[in-house]
Amino acid sequence: MNITGEQKLLAILAHLAYLLGGLGFIIAPLVIFLIKKEDSFVYEHAKQALVAHLAILAASMIIGMLCFLLIGLLLLPVMGILWLLLIITSIIAAVRAVDGELYEYPFIQRLVTKV
Repeated sequence: MNITGEQKLLAILAHLAYLLGGLGFIIAPLVIFLIKKEDSFVYEHAKQALVAHLAILAASMIIGMLCFLLIGLLLLPVMGILWLLLIITSIIAAVRAVDGELYEYPFIQRLVTKV
């Protein structure tokens, strides 16, 4: 399978969309996921990124709500570690995309298979 530069760029954008700020880290992989269904390479990368980004968003929201109850303050270091893990794994995924390879984020594959 010959992967084009455009395919690699879209896959990288899906993984590193959190650099866009705001909800761009959800919107970019979602748009790529929806418009590139016929391109299995881009589609799979976008799906992986979308599920990983939605998982970190859900965890952030839950911990944020728990912070109001003061319980969440104890979870803030955990949230920091999760975000660091997302950054590291998304960089690895982007490098794999440049190499024309697929990447599966750790811990979320059960969710990804349901999408």
